[in-house]
Amino acid sequence: MTQVIRDENWKIINSVQVPPLRNVREFICDRSRFEIPPFRDLQKWNNRMLSNLLYYQTNYFAFMSIIVLICASVQLRDVFIGLAAIICMAAVLIFSLSSIPTFVQARHEHTFITLGAMLLSFYFFVYAIVPVVTVLFTFSLPLLLVLIHASTRLRSLKVKINHQLERVGLRNTAMAFLLERCGIELKM
Repeated sequence: MTQVIRDENWKIINSVQVPPLRNVREFICDRSRFEIPPFRDLQKWNNRMLSNLLYYQTNYFAFMSIIVLICASVQLRDVFIGLAAIICMAAVLIFSLSSIPTFVQARHEHTFITLGAMLLSFYFFVYAIVPVVTVLFTFSLPLLLVLIHASTRLRSLKVKINHQLERVGLRNTAMAFLLERCGIELKM
């Protein structure tokens, strides 16, 4: 009974499911279960990555969150400045390139203010380039580590059978949603 409860997906908003955390031994400690990806067989490598991303998705989200929090806490000031620069630049670009009638009218009525905002945001972005790179590193490092793990991790027969039994509801999981939004087709 305990095994059945532990292996059930947790249900959250809008019928999105979150699979349970896999144990640490299965996730990283079993060294014999890692192998260099098959670089010459891209289909096999792709299937391995997708299977691992879907099977270990809760572990990956937790791992990424922990790494982001650690990196952000080490360079807290740079992360805040970098995020502010990125958000400022994105807001000005959205405002200046948007075709929303209200934005178009505001751009035409306040041309110099729009130009000044663009120049100031660009200056702030360039001035804060080191914090911007820190933010990019803070979010890219965990993603790189997850992709390396998903590429190299092999699974046992027991886990593969368990994974095949779980595939019925995988289209409703958070990772499946993200992969589909990125244009990756999940074969069920």
